[in-house]
Amino acid sequence: MVAPLDQAAPHATLEQDQRDAATATENSGRDHGAADIADADPGEAIGAPGSAPSVTSRISVQKVCSLVGKFNKFKRDLVEEIGFGGMLGIQMLAKLNLKFSAWLMERVDVESSTLKIDEQRVLQIQDHDVQKVFSLPCGTRSICPDTTEPSEACKEFMRASAYLSKGAHSLKAAEAYLLRDDINADSSKVQIDCFKIAFVIFVVGHLLAPSTKHDYITIDFWAALNDISQVKEFNWCAYVLEHLNRAVGKLKTDIRNRNITVHLVGCHLFLQVLVSSYYFCVS
Repeated sequence: MVAPLDQAAPHATLEQDQRDAATATENSGRDHGAADIADADPGEAIGAPGSAPSVTSRISVQKVCSLVGKFNKFKRDLVEEIGFGGMLGIQMLAKLNLKFSAWLMERVDVESSTLKIDEQRVLQIQDHDVQKVFSLPCGTRSICPDTTEPSEACKEFMRASAYLSKGAHSLKAAEAYLLRDDINADSSKVQIDCFKIAFVIFVVGHLLAPSTKHDYITIDFWAALNDISQVKEFNWCAYVLEHLNRAVGKLKTDIRNRNITVHLVGCHLFLQVLVSSYYFCVS
């Protein structure tokens, strides 16, 4: 039986879902022989030598929470304007079980867009599930590589990030721009737009579609940032799922190849929240 999440029971808040995920992570981790670790610190591995593969990930709820916790009302309002207000409600997770994430990812069937927990429990994974978890824009426009001339705001962000760090692909540069004290009501439109661009890059790189590289992101969504006023018209939920599906394929290849270390990419936290929402809603 395929069970869409919204048919199980009313959806809880993001904060409650995250608390449920933390509890489910502890319980399910024991069931599947997984070890708990602190918030997926970059490069930290679990698993003893000679046992199951070590699992690592650069996903970091902690970095997102730490950053948005420093925002004043003006900056929080800017985030709300681009439809990413759900990121402001992210709560700090004490633990994120990477082996539980890997266990869930193994059970994702990309072709049917389902997560098979067991023979009786098969969850459909759809764009609107991502929207319910993270409150991201789920517009009608697809996100694809940009082929147009970068906007003035994009060019300015590239210049600023090259000065602040190692360029626009650096998550440290995005963080540095977001923490600037001179982003306020007196800032120019270009500066405001740069702040919004930096925020999207930061949360994508650390939470929504993290890669294997430390503090670095491949920006394959410039088209959606070129006119930041239209960012809500794009389907960011589908973007998150696309990268998660690629991550699932990578994980299964790593397992087939019997790699000693498996590095999780994509937003595997979403799967933990999805499953915990299902269990807590039907219990």
